Amino acid sequence: MRIALLGAGLAVVAPLLCATTASATDYAPTCVTWKTDYWKSRIEVTNNCSTTQRVKLVIKFAGDGDCKVYAPGQRHDHYSISSRVDRLERC
Repeated sequence: MRIALLGAGLAVVAPLLCATTASATDYAPTCVTWKTDYWKSRIEVTNNCSTTQRVKLVIKFAGDGDCKVYAPGQRHDHYSISSRVDRLERC
């Protein structure tokens, strides 16, 4: 009986584990960088790549940034109550 319940539990959980793996975060390339100015609550994002990039900031303890298009060499400033960047993602 316990083996049957265990098998049924795995049948429910296994698709969820696979779905999580399939939807892994698509990080921005390392040539897109950010710099934090804590005094001004500003995050400067710069595209140092040779191609145009679409990225968004994922910020700890605050709302994430909007998806922005960065031409090569372009910089955008993002102002937030939290300047703690978790990561940059493609969008």
